[in-house]
Amino acid sequence: MIKGWYNPTANPEKLMANYRATGKNKYLSLLVAQFNVSLYHYLLSQSNKELAEDVLQTTWLKVIKTQEQDNLSSHAQHNIKSWLFTIARHTLIDEFRRQKTWQQQLLDDSKMLTGELEQSIQAADRLTQFNAALAQLPFLQKEAFIFQQEGFSVMEISVLTDESFETIKSRLRYARKNLSHLLGSPS
Repeated sequence: MIKGWYNPTANPEKLMANYRATGKNKYLSLLVAQFNVSLYHYLLSQSNKELAEDVLQTTWLKVIKTQEQDNLSSHAQHNIKSWLFTIARHTLIDEFRRQKTWQQQLLDDSKMLTGELEQSIQAADRLTQFNAALAQLPFLQKEAFIFQQEGFSVMEISVLTDESFETIKSRLRYARKNLSHLLGSPS
């Protein structure tokens, strides 16, 4: 085997540069291998299975189209992971808007979370309880929490979402507080 030919942990910035320069699918395939699961996990945590799959496919189609463009933003050249998540996020929001569910998502953000998890969830294991609690978080809190779990720093999340550093810190604090409340843990 040729050393370094198939290395899913290869530098994503180099992979993207090589893909843009050559148009060879092997570079795109390595990017997909590196980020497809985490992008899908993010999208699935924010929507349902069908929508997550559609948005993921659209995200990769948008990446393919960038190969034909002359310039790539400096942000994309320096942090491909962040750039990919930004594309996925914007594509998901566009789809919510198209389906007219985005306004409802924003309204849910301002609601106070109350109540207990359903009794059937109480009997389930902790992971099921955690996933159910996470699903109950408002979109923007859940998004910030998921991005942090994907390894993004607070500063990177603020750049990715085009929100202030303090806003992201606040969303993360509320997300943890709401998760704690929903899981019945002391705050």
